[in-house]
Amino acid sequence: MAQNDVVERWRSLQSAYLSTASVLERALDERCDLGLSEFEILDLVAEQRQDPCLMRDLVQRTPMTQSALSRIVDRLQKAGLVERMECGFDRRSMFVGVTEKGAKVHAEAQQLYRSLLADELG
Repeated sequence: MAQNDVVERWRSLQSAYLSTASVLERALDERCDLGLSEFEILDLVAEQRQDPCLMRDLVQRTPMTQSALSRIVDRLQKAGLVERMECGFDRRSMFVGVTEKGAKVHAEAQQLYRSLLADELG
């Protein structure tokens, strides 16, 4: 593939991502009072269902730094959507779990997110 083709492909992917992320960000903020990054972290935590997840596992599943992830979890905790719990087997680690309120917000936001993704990318 020629270098110009690679650059154009990259720009096309970047444009699709930025456009879709903008639509998602706006809708999640307006309807669910969540930013896109907040939703994505809430979604990862909610995937665990019964078991809270370790913060370090979240770091491995996102491109975010530990400090950026911690700030997002702080905002989600302040909003009452997640809770942090001590890890009994590793004092340096914390568990994060979805609260009842968080599960309700997540269900609504997840439906909106998936619908918008289908519209934008389908």
